[in-house]
Amino acid sequence: EMFQSKLEALFLSSLRDSVHSVRQAAILHLKEIVETFGSQWTVEHLLPKLVEQYSQASGYANRVTTLHVLPQVSGVMTADQIVQFVVPLLIKATKDTVPNVKFCACRMIMWMMENHNLGSTSINSIIKPTLLELEHDSDIDVQYYAQRAAQLCP
Repeated sequence: EMFQSKLEALFLSSLRDSVHSVRQAAILHLKEIVETFGSQWTVEHLLPKLVEQYSQASGYANRVTTLHVLPQVSGVMTADQIVQFVVPLLIKATKDTVPNVKFCACRMIMWMMENHNLGSTSINSIIKPTLLELEHDSDIDVQYYAQRAAQLCP
């Protein structure tokens, strides 16, 4: 209750801070926050705000920061919740206009597949086709991370 009323706005604004080290510190502390508040709070309360922050973020650094938050919040989520709430945001990020956002999305997809059992259905129907498409991206770094992530698909 106190976090929500007093600290939440400050915390979310620190994820949008112009200083990289402030954003990094916020990302690191997020793991403790979601572990304290649990899965239900994370999915129902925090995740919608992070998704909104991604879509509102004007600078690509804010979108990348939002992607870096996802492994931290996924620790308290079930595989089904990750497929339902996190994977769509990652797929959206693979379609970004900025190559750094796209390859960061590929790296986060790799992390999710390595650390969570996302199920062959979601991997084969959603993730793999997106990665195969990115293997032909105009940016060589995007191609590289898309190929690495695609290698993890069954």
